[in-house]
Amino acid sequence: MTRFLALRPTAALVFFYCFMICTATHAQVTEQEREDRAEMANIDRDHDKVFKIHPLHYGEVFISYEKVRAPGISNEFGLSYFYKLHMKGDGWSTNIKDVMGIGIRMSQRYYTSKKKPAPFGFFHGPMFSYRFIVFERNVFDLPDVPPSDPDFRYVGRLYQNAIDLSYHLGYQFRLGRHFTTELSGGLGGRVKIANATNGGDLIRENIIGHVVHSDEGAVFTVGPSPQLNFSIGYSF
Repeated sequence: MTRFLALRPTAALVFFYCFMICTATHAQVTEQEREDRAEMANIDRDHDKVFKIHPLHYGEVFISYEKVRAPGISNEFGLSYFYKLHMKGDGWSTNIKDVMGIGIRMSQRYYTSKKKPAPFGFFHGPMFSYRFIVFERNVFDLPDVPPSDPDFRYVGRLYQNAIDLSYHLGYQFRLGRHFTTELSGGLGGRVKIANATNGGDLIRENIIGHVVHSDEGAVFTVGPSPQLNFSIGYSF
């Protein structure tokens, strides 16, 4: 009984310290919540979302959606449908091939203007994109001969996966009450994996990019990825 009574002041002291720590933590969380609410109140809710079309992307139908997440910061998500793509030609020229493909783009933007709230004014930030492409049949223009012909060669259909990482700079203008336009450019790198059964040598001859590795049916390349973008949007 005496030992129990001796422990009671210690337990009370431990409880008191725990209570004070919890109170201080709650106060910090509450203060942070107030700061976050005050910061989010600075967002222009009438123009914090922008739906865009990108008309100058040849061989591609590209739409995107931008959303302001915090004052001066936004995220953009884009979807693409590809119907044309370039392959190597003679010299500096390229051959345009019919394709079917899809792509996604994701970016984060940091707006720096002190006079214009996001998403307007100068911005910069990273972008990630991925595309999956299916090329037209007989993309390598092999002779159309029967299997019994000595010149016959079977090559499977060409597929390509590509990943881009780049950094972009640009400016988004507000036109009137809701319409917007944007001009931006970026530079980064692209990694491509192209494969076609029994067609590794043909891929090496026609794919754009520096070949890092190849075998009988697949080629792995890397290369620069300069980009120029123009869009027309509607903010709401």
